[in-house]
Amino acid sequence: MVRNIRVRSLDFVFAIHRLVGIHEFRKDVKKVGAEPSIEIENLIEELSTSVSMRVFEDLKLLYRKYFLDGMITTIAIKNPDKEPMEIVEIIKAVGAEGFYDAYIKEYVRPRGTSEQAIKARIDELIENNTSQIIMTYSQLKKFKAEASDIFYKCVETLTQFVDAYKKIEDRVNAIYDREIIDFIKTIDDESKFRSSYLMIQFEGETHSLSEIDVCMTVLGEYVLMYKISEDHMSMKMILGFAMQNITSEKEETIEQEVFKCLGDPTKLAMIKMASKEPVCAKDYADRLSLSKATISHHVGMLVGLRLLTLNIQNGKKMYYATNIELLKRLFDNFVGDLES
Repeated sequence: MVRNIRVRSLDFVFAIHRLVGIHEFRKDVKKVGAEPSIEIENLIEELSTSVSMRVFEDLKLLYRKYFLDGMITTIAIKNPDKEPMEIVEIIKAVGAEGFYDAYIKEYVRPRGTSEQAIKARIDELIENNTSQIIMTYSQLKKFKAEASDIFYKCVETLTQFVDAYKKIEDRVNAIYDREIIDFIKTIDDESKFRSSYLMIQFEGETHSLSEIDVCMTVLGEYVLMYKISEDHMSMKMILGFAMQNITSEKEETIEQEVFKCLGDPTKLAMIKMASKEPVCAKDYADRLSLSKATISHHVGMLVGLRLLTLNIQNGKKMYYATNIELLKRLFDNFVGDLES
């Protein structure tokens, strides 16, 4: 079953993403041959003029040094009916003394309570991802010592940001109401939706996912994130409204970008590697002598174009696999056009 879940505070979370990483966002979007929405860009520009330099720098600190965006996103998804300020109140209720433990529970989610379990989970998350999404274990130890001060900084900064976000919130919601109409039609066709957006497998299979809650975001235009239950039976999918432009049935719209990728030696090597067996980020780094930043750049484009899919092995480790069926369709369509 696939259903739409409205999480109003998600756009509040992604407003911060866009504000502190606007240049990176534009680069990432270009990777998949797309363009940011002018309408959304104007909203972010307006938001930037409403935020003081001090709040802006504090937001960067919270997101880029302490990676608190993951924790805040998790809290938002677990409380879909809450407004932005209510999310801040939930964080506030945790208290300074419980802030570190809440971060471990809500975001790190180790398989156990020992320091060894926490370290193992952090190492796993760092190894599984092409870009850093969490503090290293040594950074986490410093965070633990400073957690009380960071808590007060977090609550104060987010509270001030809520006031700035209110200036664009109504227009963000109006865009959501407009765009969700087409998304509902897509979700209603479950088979089509799964083939277009479910770029993740478990031991090579996707049928175990019986429940998928789709949380559409306006300000995270090209976001595609999965939060999967431990038993792999259900999943929360965070989906940017503009992703339908990439995953459209009209695959000829991405044909040119795909052929560009196949003409790039590094991307071609990555596609070939993942066609033989599932490959993790570390495999790419070791075999192709690439930095994580370079891997992140190439993988971002290949996943965005659906040339690579995500494959969870042994219940936890993430690998990449080549979407051979998509390549076959694209080449068949290309040859068909030549022969027609």
